[in-house]
Amino acid sequence: MSTGIRNDEPASKDTLDRDKMARALAAAVRVCGTPLVVGVYGSWGTGKTSLMRLVQDELRKEPDYYTVWFDSWQHQFDDNPAIGLLHTMVTQLGLGEDEDAQELLTAVAGAFTDLTQWVQPLVDSTLQLDELRERFLKERFAAREQQILLRDHLIKLLAKATKGGKIRLTFFIDDLDRCLPEYILKTLEALKLFLNLPDCVFILGVDRDALESTIRTRYGDEGISEHYLDKIVQVPFALPPITKAAATRFVRSMLPDELAGLTEHIVAGLDPNPRGLKRFVNSFILNNELAKQIFEGPAYDPKVLAYLLIVQYRLPAFYKEVVDSRQALIASGPDKTVNKISDVSVIKLAELVRRDTTALDGYIYLSEVVSVRRIAFDLVVTEVGEFRIQLIRVLREQLGLSLKDAKDLVETGVPITIATALSREKADGLLVKVRETGSTAEIV
Repeated sequence: MSTGIRNDEPASKDTLDRDKMARALAAAVRVCGTPLVVGVYGSWGTGKTSLMRLVQDELRKEPDYYTVWFDSWQHQFDDNPAIGLLHTMVTQLGLGEDEDAQELLTAVAGAFTDLTQWVQPLVDSTLQLDELRERFLKERFAAREQQILLRDHLIKLLAKATKGGKIRLTFFIDDLDRCLPEYILKTLEALKLFLNLPDCVFILGVDRDALESTIRTRYGDEGISEHYLDKIVQVPFALPPITKAAATRFVRSMLPDELAGLTEHIVAGLDPNPRGLKRFVNSFILNNELAKQIFEGPAYDPKVLAYLLIVQYRLPAFYKEVVDSRQALIASGPDKTVNKISDVSVIKLAELVRRDTTALDGYIYLSEVVSVRRIAFDLVVTEVGEFRIQLIRVLREQLGLSLKDAKDLVETGVPITIATALSREKADGLLVKVRETGSTAEIV
């Protein structure tokens, strides 16, 4: 595998030991009862798309299994997710020129349109009670007829795609959690109400926390999100963190030989998030090339640059202190930030500053030019304050917990991770809410 700056496309080759998971999921899909919905759960950058691509590759090895890849984010402005999904199926399975398939797809789209027309609310103040009742019964009957017609069209279209049930069809639905809330819920409801048909398996790659937050926002019931999702997803699969050995191989595969000796330092200093590791290495490689142009002679040490970039990534608030004054690395006193941090990179940088207070100036310039600041953050409660009830309320809002579960979580003791993979803006906003309860928390 070539080294160098990588794009953010899903990996075409497994470098994270996910091939075994892919084979297991593919084997389960081949023999499972249908219809079935599988949820591949993972936060930002954990490799959901790459794993699903590996599963797709495994299924494609068998002649009796067809696959359809549906990028929800590219279709989020479609009126109906089901129609977009079925149109993608017709296209990817080479049925675009098949007249029967075209007619069935058109009939499905028409039936969906008719169904939405029949379920409009009855609001007409000029009608008498008996007239309203008669109209309601007629429209309810008509809507039911449209539902039956729609399902009949769907069954015929799927039968065409699966060659009368001889072929099993697997849909991969990716990036659903990136879409607008209304589209997300329409897609989930379509899977439950319309697309639960024989010979079909649906694999969703989503951030479960983000999805449940959308469900809570829509329905306003803090306890509904988990049950709602579980009724749709029959097989949940939580993507486990990559191992240290896998992270080491992954980072090494991207670093040029001249920087290979820093692999262990990078892996030890960062979270085991594939996308986060990739972004860091990309920035480090570019910074390294810039350093060769800026520094003269043997003054440049890539290891120092790596330490500083790790601090920038992991400890953004402390990094700002260092940018403002190098003394932040060697300040004395228990109230100083540096004395609350136990980090190898910070210790190494402090040793340099003690010898020469200007030693980091060129490196800081580089780190500001090509930043590796994180774009996803976790919020951790480090101390439960006086107003426990308010903190419990915040936990229920963020995690969708019942009152009992939220109480139990608070009583288990700190640290309590209450949110993951947030934007900096959302993390800051949540931090304010936690602090308002009298508790202390930090963004990590």
